[in-house]
Amino acid sequence: MAKMREHVTGLGIAIVDKDVTKLDTSKRPFVLTAEDEKFEANSVIAATGADTTWLGVPGEEKLRGHGVSSCAPCDAFFFRGRPVAVVGGGDSAMEEAHVIAKVSPDVVIIHRRDEFRAQKVMVERVLGFPNVRTLYNTVVVEMLGEEKLTGLLLETASVSPKQGVENLDALVAKFGGTLRQAQGKLNRWVLPREGVFVSVGLTPNTNIYEGLELDAKGYVKRFEEHDEHGTIKYLTKTSLPGVFTAGDVHDARYKQAVTAAGFGCMAALDVERWLTEQT
Repeated sequence: MAKMREHVTGLGIAIVDKDVTKLDTSKRPFVLTAEDEKFEANSVIAATGADTTWLGVPGEEKLRGHGVSSCAPCDAFFFRGRPVAVVGGGDSAMEEAHVIAKVSPDVVIIHRRDEFRAQKVMVERVLGFPNVRTLYNTVVVEMLGEEKLTGLLLETASVSPKQGVENLDALVAKFGGTLRQAQGKLNRWVLPREGVFVSVGLTPNTNIYEGLELDAKGYVKRFEEHDEHGTIKYLTKTSLPGVFTAGDVHDARYKQAVTAAGFGCMAALDVERWLTEQT
């Protein structure tokens, strides 16, 4: 990253380390407000990314990078041979579990409901791994450990018939956990884990883009434009002329740094072409 910044500044381009809090596209040039400064631009690339939706439980923030992650393709290697958990029930959670199941001997998917939201084919593929098990009707209450994750404090609302046991005591024993009654709760227990992947969703950072069309999930909609010969002319346009997009703020599928960088390159080339056409 430092080398990339050095390369950019070497070309005479200024880098302003401030958060943009408002983008006014009602006039030209556009006006961007970054804390106490305002900047004008004839074109803008929306590349504000998407943030992981964390659980917000005690221990989670402290242990990020020390057993707590949100990206199996990024971090699975660090958990080779270690017991881990995946929290979530959608397609993303199944994708995470599919990746981590190839390196971990013991993967537990923790889902708050009795049915997954993920596509049936994805669920079947993941549960086909002999080293993958599922906890239904269960939520994470706390992430345990001082310098690294050692376990998860769970709360099981009810024991699903799918678990193959009749009561909580049997469920806890089946997963090698220990009961921990706390705060008047009789259904809490500890599951030993060395890693946990939180996959309950992403929140695209689109608050500053007034008037920009978003899709059903809240991501910036990306449009393709073709020339008179049917060749793609622009690949990163948005609903507003002069505003282009790149990265996780529009990409709900891949969510990788390399794909975001690729779209960044495409957006930059699209902007260059668009600005040339405006003169």
